[in-house]
Amino acid sequence: MINFKCDECSKPIQVSIEMAGKQGKCPHCQSLLIVPAPMVFDIDETDAPDVKQSWAEDPAKVDLPVQPAGPKSVPLADKAKSFIGTFLYWIFGLLFALWTLGVIFEDPLAAIPLMVSTVLLLPPLCDMLMAKFQFDRQPPVRAISAVVLGVAGMLLFSNHMSDEITVQNTAAESAAAQKKVEQKKANTDYLVANKPAIIAQFQQLLDAKKISEAKNLLQKYNGLGDSDVDAMFAKVDAKAKDIARDEQTASLKAKLAQLGKDDYADQETTYKALLALYPGNKEYTDKLAAASHEIKKASEFQQRRIAGEAWEYETMQDSMSQKPVTTAFIKSTNRLSFDFPYRGAQQAMLQLRKHPRWGQDVILQIQKGQFLCNSYDGCDVSVRFGNGKPKRFSAGEPSDNDSTYIFIRGYNSFVSELRKVDKVYIEAQFYQEGAQTIEFAVDGLDWK
Repeated sequence: MINFKCDECSKPIQVSIEMAGKQGKCPHCQSLLIVPAPMVFDIDETDAPDVKQSWAEDPAKVDLPVQPAGPKSVPLADKAKSFIGTFLYWIFGLLFALWTLGVIFEDPLAAIPLMVSTVLLLPPLCDMLMAKFQFDRQPPVRAISAVVLGVAGMLLFSNHMSDEITVQNTAAESAAAQKKVEQKKANTDYLVANKPAIIAQFQQLLDAKKISEAKNLLQKYNGLGDSDVDAMFAKVDAKAKDIARDEQTASLKAKLAQLGKDDYADQETTYKALLALYPGNKEYTDKLAAASHEIKKASEFQQRRIAGEAWEYETMQDSMSQKPVTTAFIKSTNRLSFDFPYRGAQQAMLQLRKHPRWGQDVILQIQKGQFLCNSYDGCDVSVRFGNGKPKRFSAGEPSDNDSTYIFIRGYNSFVSELRKVDKVYIEAQFYQEGAQTIEFAVDGLDWK
């Protein structure tokens, strides 16, 4: 028998092999067609429904005269579409076949929808089954059905693999837990039997400061609930902290040894670090306070220097002797305010001068106003060095009778006391202003 499909309605038709090449009408849609040449698997003389043979076996019943069959022309575009479609079906069908082979041994249930998808996608298998069981499915329906069945197979296989992994993980966890219990029991038994030797070995490693080795020795007994092991863990942790603190202390002290005596900022930082290691240590507390005090003094000194209230130095040449005249001078930290005609705040100035012809002098000067100190009788000033008691120093006017400055006598005594203190207070008498006290911050003097 010859099995083929109508080109118009795609319904299956079965005729005897003698009708090959003859022309007739489709028993379903009555369209003209030509019986194709038989394929090998179409030859079956036993199966031939009489109703489908009658139209071809009895040429008298066909409306058109029987003519020799010739090749039916098919447009080129249709041939190309048919070729591409067939090629894609083969590709996906083979892929599904390989997928089915990979899944069937792991999960036969998931392989069933994949196997049906393979049959739908491979043209020869699908055509043979449709002809065998007298059903027909259009290519789009076959493709959609294959995809749906493929997704179903994939989901079934995915669920199967997930269940497999869950079972394996559960088994592995159970085995690990059992092994842990067995190992813990073995460690406990060993600890009970060998505790004195373990403690002795631990103490030996601790005395040698081998912290890592001591921890490794105890690690296998951690969590067994033994109080001696817990105590040894606490002991090794404390020892590790002591060693780290000693090493850090040695490093900080080495840094202090390398610092200069005036490196107060670095000294302050280092003593703060030492106090963090040894809270409340009196030595470090006192040295930190001293360094902080010096930093504060240096900051204040810098501020005074900016304001002109720190020592400044000047060297010039005496025009007559051709020898140097050196001067150290500083402005007062307080301001003087006089009434008319010398209104306005002003600073006084203290000078130390070495002159090749006139010797060494201490000079007190104001910007405007008049000292009450004549050239005949002179005057006295009261000077307090730091927190000491006031001392009287005699003074005199300059030879040019300029009343804005006076010479304080007793240079050596004045400078000797001045070097010992940070502040000097000088009280002098002023015209119409009475006694006024002038303050000077005299620390940092560099004078020979």
